[in-house]
Amino acid sequence: MCAVLASVSAYSGLLPFGTVSGMSTAGSPTISERETEDSEKVDEQGVVEVELPLEREEEVEKPKVGMSFESEEEVRKYYRRYANSLGFGIRKLSTKAGKNGVKYFSLACTRSCKPKSTSKNPFQSRQSSRTDCKAKINIVVGTDGRYKVHTVNLQHNHTFSVPGKVRQPRSNKESQTRGKRRLEQDDQAGISFDNNSDSLIEVEGCESSQYRMKFKQLRLCDGDEEALQDYLNTMRKKNTNFFFKLDINEQGHLRNVFWADARSRAAYEAFGDVISLDTTHLTSKCDIPLALFSGVNHHGQSMLLGCGLLSTEDSEAYLWLFRSWLECMSSHAPKAIITNESKAVQVAVGDVFPDSRWRLSVWHIMKKLPEKLSGLPQYHAIKKIMKCIVYESLRCDEFEEAWAKMIEEYNLLDNEWLKLLYSDRHRWVPVFVKDSFWAGLSTIQRRESMTALLDGDVNMRVSLKQFLEQYEFALKNIVEKENNADTASLNASLPLVTNLYIEKQFQQVYTHEIFKHFQEELKGMLYCNTTFVKMDGFIFTYEVTESVEVKDGKSRREIAYEVSYNEVECEVKCQCRSFEFKGILCRHSVSVLMKRKVNEVSNQYILLRWRKDIKRKHNFVKSLYDDFGSNEQMQRYDRLCNQFFRVAEVGAESTEKCKILMDCLDEASMKFVMIDSICGRGQPPQEPFF
Repeated sequence: MCAVLASVSAYSGLLPFGTVSGMSTAGSPTISERETEDSEKVDEQGVVEVELPLEREEEVEKPKVGMSFESEEEVRKYYRRYANSLGFGIRKLSTKAGKNGVKYFSLACTRSCKPKSTSKNPFQSRQSSRTDCKAKINIVVGTDGRYKVHTVNLQHNHTFSVPGKVRQPRSNKESQTRGKRRLEQDDQAGISFDNNSDSLIEVEGCESSQYRMKFKQLRLCDGDEEALQDYLNTMRKKNTNFFFKLDINEQGHLRNVFWADARSRAAYEAFGDVISLDTTHLTSKCDIPLALFSGVNHHGQSMLLGCGLLSTEDSEAYLWLFRSWLECMSSHAPKAIITNESKAVQVAVGDVFPDSRWRLSVWHIMKKLPEKLSGLPQYHAIKKIMKCIVYESLRCDEFEEAWAKMIEEYNLLDNEWLKLLYSDRHRWVPVFVKDSFWAGLSTIQRRESMTALLDGDVNMRVSLKQFLEQYEFALKNIVEKENNADTASLNASLPLVTNLYIEKQFQQVYTHEIFKHFQEELKGMLYCNTTFVKMDGFIFTYEVTESVEVKDGKSRREIAYEVSYNEVECEVKCQCRSFEFKGILCRHSVSVLMKRKVNEVSNQYILLRWRKDIKRKHNFVKSLYDDFGSNEQMQRYDRLCNQFFRVAEVGAESTEKCKILMDCLDEASMKFVMIDSICGRGQPPQEPFF
């Protein structure tokens, strides 16, 4: 990866490439710059240009003619400190031998010499940081061995980079020490390097094989750097709310990347109650090491909430990814998050999302059954029983008893994987997690995941450049699917399957897909038998026995569910906990409501996140994937946002200006409410999930 990426651990996506918040780096090289065909830039004298952070001195004396030093290393250290204090890099020019044993050499700015493209394709010339800068100091080595400054030129013809960034030679001892120290720190922190990395290089200045190591860095092909920069910059130009962040290692290599478009950030405000991290393309070792944050929209469709490219799968990488994502979402953590069972992910979730309910994907765990258990002599019988225990247990103690019986019957006491699964049962077994809302995601199937949606349009066995081109097309399809579903839900109605008013109640407010799920529950009532059990004050308890078709399709079995109804609170609770888990009333609850002659459900059972009659912020956000030109409402929204950004900058200058602006906005909001009230355009209140 080119040298420009070094010196800072991350670039904020709220700024263009080459800038850090509060600091100008105009004139600094870009991510796509490379002056040789190698992964590092080496000049004619074998000096590799890599930006590395050094401690910034408060004051460094300017170079003067006559300054004397004992060695070349002392000269270089001094000039490097001076360059670092201003914000430019240094390089050594060629050494010349004079008469009587006198030697000359120069230390110059890294932007010296005329720009020269090394691209083999004349139509795709690479950018160059060289500006033919003349700033340098000339050193004379006398016969006495002293190194004296002979001439000085302090005039640069370019702006400086961020003070604290310099370019270092390959033999620099500070780089060597820093590389060794980094290895020691990683060992102490228990951080391992990616065992699948193909990049094996030496720590700078170390020839001994004991310091050979695999550096964490993304494996990029030719053109990937430029493609990534073009994509991020294009998205930023489309909408200033596009967010990205880069993680750079100490050797100047791109390690991790995260980005989220403006539409995803706005969608999180409405659908960020439950998110899922899909790392399928990391664990399967695809060419694109993709990590996807996703959620569920009001149609039950998966929607993208952020993307990451990770060089490794250790806790350090996931910590960086989660913190970047949380920063992107204005520090609003989700109520619930679903991940795979990686220990590295577990460490990161506990650190970044300590108050979020965290659980594991059942689908990913059950998919591992062949890998983990296929060698057992009674594998097929164990697989069948295990699925039954996991998916059909109604009580926690029922699961534990059945699991213990399976372990004993098939002599699985020494199976380490099953031991681990059982110890983590409260994080993945449905019966242990259904007391929380997961939007139906906790038993997510492959076909429902964001990865499955992308796989239809994106080939993961390609370069990053090709992936980004396909990725844009895939996301456009996802946005179009949501827009089409919105249009269908608002402009048409699904036919009723009963004459119950409760069904009509949901038909009027829920999107088509969610309403279909509720209709399936109503149809399932045909196979339910409801029996009164007891009454305790205002609480009535029923047993609802459901006749369920067995997988072979020839027979049925009966399952009994306990359902309670509080007559005072108008609250119904079922043992299956369908409403708590996915926000849809189950057939057992509706059966009891019918017994109690309840014809209309209270608002607590009509979730805002499933409603079709609410205008959500992300529907108005300009996106690279939308057909923006034909939507006048989105055009108005975009113009207003651009104006608000400019006004907000002025309003933030002082408390007085801020108050004036807030008063104006409050007054405008009240006028809009009055207009909507007069015109009868009121809409149901929307509560933010956080």
